[in-house]
Amino acid sequence: MDIRRRSIILLQGANWGEDTERIEAFQQWDLYPVVIEMMQDFDVDALYKSAVHGSGHINRALIFAGYIAFREGLQEEMLRQYLWSVCYHDIGRTFDGLDLEHGQKSANKIPNLIPIDGVLLRQVQAAVTAHSQPDYKMNEIIMSYQVEDIDKTTKLAMLLKDADNLDRVRLGDFNPEFLRTESAKELSEFSHRLFAMDQNLKKFIKEQL
Repeated sequence: MDIRRRSIILLQGANWGEDTERIEAFQQWDLYPVVIEMMQDFDVDALYKSAVHGSGHINRALIFAGYIAFREGLQEEMLRQYLWSVCYHDIGRTFDGLDLEHGQKSANKIPNLIPIDGVLLRQVQAAVTAHSQPDYKMNEIIMSYQVEDIDKTTKLAMLLKDADNLDRVRLGDFNPEFLRTESAKELSEFSHRLFAMDQNLKKFIKEQL
């Protein structure tokens, strides 16, 4: 297993303390094996190389996304779309600062990375494009991709934004008021604990190399 996939190491082997009940419930979900599969199979080398928006951020966002998907009761097709969008939402970045266009740039690269096409692909691209833009532009962006299910694609975009925003604890400016779903708000305190655990794991891995 690629050690850069710290999400799997945490989910499968960490001592979760006060979050044990939450994680164990997630692990009992019938689609939990799909979450692990997706975490194993995505192309780590395609990620933006950065301490801020690189593999560490994606690993934590995938844990958030997996749990949010569990709480939202996503079906397998949408779960895979959601996790792909989380994996690759920042691959169009060229710098770590404010960049409203990196979502579009990331979306343009996604067709070469995920095994779907047609409307399912466009739904993922729409969500990724929308994640770096203000919410008031979301409907316009989604409509531009000519998707057949506006409600589904809007939910996909909102869930992506929530998984991304939960990891703003790494930047010191996380604000739960900007979360869009109750499933994400449930993780507000957990997000701080996950970041601390992940930093400890990162340190441990480096010491073993």
